[in-house]
Amino acid sequence: MPSGNLSRESTVTVTCDGLVAPRSPSDDVDSILGHIVPDEGIELLLGEPTNRCQSKRLIIAVDFGTTYSAVSFMSLAEGENAELVGSDRILSIKNFPGDSARDMNDRMRDEVPTEVIYPLNRRFRSEGEWDSLQTSQVDGPANGDEDEGPELSQTQTMDVDMTDYEEIFDEAEFRTIAQPFQWGYKVHEAWRFPDTHFDKTNQALSRFKLLLDTSQTTEAVRTQVAPTFEALAAKKIIKGPLTVIADYLTCLLRHTKSELRTRGFDDSYPVELVMCVPAIWSQKACRDMQTAMAKAMQQAQFQGVDIQNNSIENLFIVSEPEAAAAYVLATDHTIRPHDTFVLLDAGGGTVDANTYTVSQTTPLRLTSEVVEPGGGLYGSSYLNEAFQAMLLERLENETYLEHDKITLRGIVETIVLRDFEQDLKRNFDIYDTNKLAKRFVVYGLRDDRKKGFRNSCIYVKFDTIKDIFMKCLEGIESIMRNQIQTALDKGVVVDKVILIGGFAASISLQRYLRKYLDAISTYNNCHIRLVVPENQVTAVASGAVLRALNKEQGPRRLARSSYGILRTEPFMDYPEHSGLKPSYDRYDGLPCIKNTIDWVLKKGVEVHPVWRCEPFLSSHLFPCKRSTPLLCKEVLYVSDTSTESHYRESHAKNRGAEEVGAIEVDFSFLRDQGLIRPVEPDEDEQGRKVGQRHYKVEYNMIIQVVDRDLRCYAIYNNEVIKKCRINIASAFSPGAK
Repeated sequence: MPSGNLSRESTVTVTCDGLVAPRSPSDDVDSILGHIVPDEGIELLLGEPTNRCQSKRLIIAVDFGTTYSAVSFMSLAEGENAELVGSDRILSIKNFPGDSARDMNDRMRDEVPTEVIYPLNRRFRSEGEWDSLQTSQVDGPANGDEDEGPELSQTQTMDVDMTDYEEIFDEAEFRTIAQPFQWGYKVHEAWRFPDTHFDKTNQALSRFKLLLDTSQTTEAVRTQVAPTFEALAAKKIIKGPLTVIADYLTCLLRHTKSELRTRGFDDSYPVELVMCVPAIWSQKACRDMQTAMAKAMQQAQFQGVDIQNNSIENLFIVSEPEAAAAYVLATDHTIRPHDTFVLLDAGGGTVDANTYTVSQTTPLRLTSEVVEPGGGLYGSSYLNEAFQAMLLERLENETYLEHDKITLRGIVETIVLRDFEQDLKRNFDIYDTNKLAKRFVVYGLRDDRKKGFRNSCIYVKFDTIKDIFMKCLEGIESIMRNQIQTALDKGVVVDKVILIGGFAASISLQRYLRKYLDAISTYNNCHIRLVVPENQVTAVASGAVLRALNKEQGPRRLARSSYGILRTEPFMDYPEHSGLKPSYDRYDGLPCIKNTIDWVLKKGVEVHPVWRCEPFLSSHLFPCKRSTPLLCKEVLYVSDTSTESHYRESHAKNRGAEEVGAIEVDFSFLRDQGLIRPVEPDEDEQGRKVGQRHYKVEYNMIIQVVDRDLRCYAIYNNEVIKKCRINIASAFSPGAK
């Protein structure tokens, strides 16, 4: 096995550009070994450090949401000035499989549910169903127009004689009715069928984005979905949360690619991917999200992905509130210099609030966050849950409705998706003076005036529905109120509250917030206006595209993670070795400390757009065997806490450090071409040989950061033998250039 001295290894996403042997090796190769490349020659050796501009490109922004997700994009032509491109050029992906929206202009069609259903069959991937499923969903008819066979009512069952359909459907067509994996609107569509609820092998998952958030706020949700994850993991269908996220994103990106192709965009367009993340996410969560995104891009056959090292070329990460604010500044012409506004993002799961002050100059820029961000779990999906629980309670004794594959849960789920989600939730007004009860069809329901059952309908009082709404509305109002009051306590008056997200379309939410703003404005002798942008559903994804166009608005480039290299260091070269028991290298016999980490790029350091560490020497020892390849591997590590070098990887100071990538170079050509000679073992004071005959390979390493790429160079004989490019966007604050 090779042994490395002073070898450094790194942990990032790596895209290797290939191995190049020296063009004209020196007659005396040994004379250049061990020499550090002179600083004045580095720039010439490494070439132009900046990224070359693309002649044309696609900017694709993915807003992976708790309950709904969206994708926006924009194309740039050759030579086009990105700074002059307007927000009107931003488009959104639509036509999601299973989307049955009645109104083709409904903005809710710009997003898709973040939900999946797994079969309890670990072979569904290997049997080819995974790939064929995604292709059929992406390339098939959209908007529920596909021919899926007879639609079943709640009183019908799937217990039919298959021969009755022999002349209409073949077996493959029946499989399309009950596909083994579902995502997005297909999940909602599946819940309309009785067998989905009856079949216990169906494992549905939602809100799995929150598994990346380890805060106390999401603990209840993580606890709730844990049993389903455990069941799927036990069946070896998934390995963990990242598997589910990657599976969902694969479907989302495959559909995106299909839609882009219909618009004439093929693989000749280089892609810049923008990933939207919550502002409160840790660097670990951002890296995990990048890992899942890289896997999904590979499975969706996007170019520029190195799955082995989770690397994505041209990846830009931006925080969700920052992206939304960029969209607001670009589209709301009522915002003026000096204005302060609360950005209230009311989605399906979480509701987040940020308060910003606008700069004094044009173009408008955000100067600062006035108060700490706020948020809570008051999204619109909790209305669905509460409404569903109420119906189940009302119907719990009506067991006569259950027969064959019809279940009470299935009946209620159909009402929630068909009537509550599509119609009532958006149009219900808590201030409606008529206060009429709402009725929902339940076929076969027996009349019972005390329970509100009549004519196969269940009647729900106006006040009952209002109470369901009020819990979420009061929670959102408290988040908004805290932002406004905290700003006032600091002497800053809020001018506007800008409401975005899927819940923003709710009439009840809009009216409730306006009434509170009128009251607080009167009390404080000011005027705070509620603004609901026209495109509130995709404000985050659209704003992310705008931020990618103009990255100069981003925060300072402070490293939020440390990146280091695994080393074998000569014993006592550093004071950190004191008190340690050394190992003795089997080849040169010298004492050393193995598996230490040298943190080359340290957390907290400001990293300029082009940053470079000092060149360092890497040395590897090999046995004198022709059968042993001279493979030199440098392994990269990342940590969100470590900054002190020369401690072993297992030391407490490196707790939590993770391997994130590697660069490997085959130097066998040096031996095969006679460019290096075996090193004979030394003798100690007693004349005994120390170590054994071996080959020694030495080369220079340089680590450079260019924008959001970390680049590693292996240099031998003043020639770049191998170079790697690793995207470390997750090492900086979201939005940093």
